[in-house]
Amino acid sequence: MLDSHGAAMDLEHLSDADRAILGQAPRAAADGPFFDEWEFHPLFGLTRSEIRAVADAWPNVEVPSANVQLAVNNSLNNLVGYPHRQDSASSQWISVDRRKLEEMFFVCEAVLVRAISSG
Repeated sequence: MLDSHGAAMDLEHLSDADRAILGQAPRAAADGPFFDEWEFHPLFGLTRSEIRAVADAWPNVEVPSANVQLAVNNSLNNLVGYPHRQDSASSQWISVDRRKLEEMFFVCEAVLVRAISSG
């Protein structure tokens, strides 16, 4: 999300609901049925256990951390854009519909840009 000056906000400025959605993505990616083990690291740039560690720590994470950035961004990206053929299972792992998840991907991008530029 952007503030009135067009600058990206950090996690503290997101609603509790939006923070929760951002945290659901790495949990779904790590523990859900969406990604086979053989493709996990190439898709995410992290192992399943590294993504799970971010999910376990959420929301008490360091946003500037490369692992946190990769875990959240790539989870959202792959849940929305990768043909995992598990859309019917999404509602068991993510509390919002696909459109909102796509919106959160763009929110995440803004948060990460802010974290990188200020961290």
